[in-house]
Amino acid sequence: MVIRSTLILILMTVVFSLVGIQINRADDKEATAQQSVTSLPAPETKGKVSVEEALAKRRSVRTYSTEPVTLQQVSQLLWAAQGITEPTKGLRTAPSAVATYPLRVYLFAGNVKDLPAGVYEYIPKGHKLQLVMEGDQRTNVGSQPQMQTAPALFVYVADYTNTASRFGKDKAKEWAFVEAGHSAQNVLLEEVALGMIGVPMGGFEADKLRSTLKLGENQNPIYVVSAALKKE
Repeated sequence: MVIRSTLILILMTVVFSLVGIQINRADDKEATAQQSVTSLPAPETKGKVSVEEALAKRRSVRTYSTEPVTLQQVSQLLWAAQGITEPTKGLRTAPSAVATYPLRVYLFAGNVKDLPAGVYEYIPKGHKLQLVMEGDQRTNVGSQPQMQTAPALFVYVADYTNTASRFGKDKAKEWAFVEAGHSAQNVLLEEVALGMIGVPMGGFEADKLRSTLKLGENQNPIYVVSAALKKE
């Protein structure tokens, strides 16, 4: 009887220990997930540069200063790209066909103040960044010199899943490219308003980007925009 009771106590101890380990692992995963999210500074909705002035001054520039860009500037550019401007319906800065929003914007941060180098996905809801991969990954975007020297690169990925389920894949691809144009122009004009420069690029390395971002079958990189300070 004593042996049986001892065995039961041992088994109960083992079970409780395993349960404790699982709980600790779950807590660790949750803590890691929270640490990988960066809340962005609130974007400004009023500026000193008019739309007309930004249009007149926008140019494609490929030579940049070595100075880092700030997290506030990155925040403003991401908001211009896909920020939510109507919280009730989730409407964004750039128009989208039937509000399906197939675009995903990834920040390749190489030299951003107060933000470790890495790849981040922009999460419009809550205006935040989700870490995808640590370390400077700009070489995985492409070999063009401006891709290596720009402090920040915004990579547009089209996720056709939602739009294709309603309108077919061909139409989904067409609309995603149109929407990327809307969004990229927002970013370029916002750069002018912030006293920054950049260039939209189609000459990226798609296979490297797919591997780096671990993209699915219905996801495809379609556009890149650089962001930097003017070279003195």
